Formats: sequence, C-alpha cells, structure tokens
Amino acid sequence: MARRYRPMTAGDLPELPEPCAGCTFWESSLADLATSSSDQRRSATKREWAQAVTRHWGYCGVAAYDDAELIGHLTLAPAGHVPRLGAFASTPVSPDAAVVTSVRVAEEHRGHGVGRHLVQTAAALVARRDIRALEAVGTYHQGPSCMLPVGWLESVGFTVVRPHPVTPRLRMDLQTTVRWRPDLGAAWSRLTGLVSQPPAAEPATYAHRDTTDPLPTTPA
Repeated sequence: MARRYRPMTAGDLPELPEPCAGCTFWESSLADLATSSSDQRRSATKREWAQAVTRHWGYCGVAAYDDAELIGHLTLAPAGHVPRLGAFASTPVSPDAAVVTSVRVAEEHRGHGVGRHLVQTAAALVARRDIRALEAVGTYHQGPSCMLPVGWLESVGFTVVRPHPVTPRLRMDLQTTVRWRPDLGAAWSRLTGLVSQPPAAEPATYAHRDTTDPLPTTPA
C-alpha cells in the first residue's frame, strides 16, 4: 500500500472521522460555553473555522492516506484562529509559531510513525513561511481528551517551554533543532497534492470569532 501525506483544506473536513469532524473544542472560547448549540451549529462552526484558516494559509492541517483511505490527520492554525487558547495559563503562544490543535491516527495504524510524520509534514509546510516553530498546549491528564498528551508531544520532538501542572505549553523550534532539519526535507518530499500558498501569514494575534460547545475526542 502507498502511504502519502498532503495539505488538508476545508474541503477535506467531511472526510474526518467523528467526533473530530464536529469537535469545536479549540474553535470555541470559554464565553461560548454559556451558549448551547446543536450538532448542526457545531458542524457549521468547524466548517467556518476550516474555511477561515484555509483562506489564511492555503491549508488547515495535514492528512495521511494509505492508498485512498484516510488514516490520520493533524490540524493547525494561527493563534488568532484558536479561541480556546485564552483559557490556559500557559498561553499566549509565541508570535512566531503555528499552533497544533489536534492529531488523530486510526487505531489500527497507530504505532507505525504516522503521527510523527504528520507533525514533520506540518513542520515542513510552515517552515516555508515566516514561521519558526510549532507550539501546542498539551495535557498530563490520562484518558479521553481533546488535548494532546504531553508525553506523546515530547516523543515527536516538542519540548515544554511554559511548565504547568496540568496543561503546559510545548514548542518545536524549526530553526535551531538541528536534528529535525533532515526530517523536514524528507517530509517536504513526501507531500502530495500541494496547494498554492497565499501571502505571508498574519500575526499570531489576529482576531477571530467562533462559537459552539466542545465535543470530547480521543487524542492520537
């Protein structure tokens, strides 16, 4: 079977598995929690988010395929398109970083490096811009969560830069982490179906509005 990785756009959203396709944990702020919303509205919010990030960067993540089967995906965005960041004491993220919000790999494909390659491919994409790092808010919480486990993030190259007993912020520096440079080149060569990239990204503090309640997901 042929495994391939390509930029994910808003048009790919319907392919994502549930509950990821309709989860709006990162796309909603704490203030939004006071407003109840239907599944239809959550799906609309997720779609609006993906469209906004795709307009901004030309993609909103990375998708992994085994032949025609979607086996994993990663979502990322400028900080201004991630309203939930403000809920964490370990933020704000650095202005030179893109934010990884989720990574999920189909259970039968876990343990084979798909998640690592998704991260490397995302790094290769943003390294072509004036973006110097990937950052993420991780969690030490065990069990189902919309947040990525700190241990997994560290295993694929992230380092804690803002400690917190529950939700630290982690960073992968694309300029100074020498051991990642060959991997970035390999990740770029793995990319298929490249999309054209719009002009340089807006500052990480760009304002963006989204609403809805979160749905729980299981991290990759």
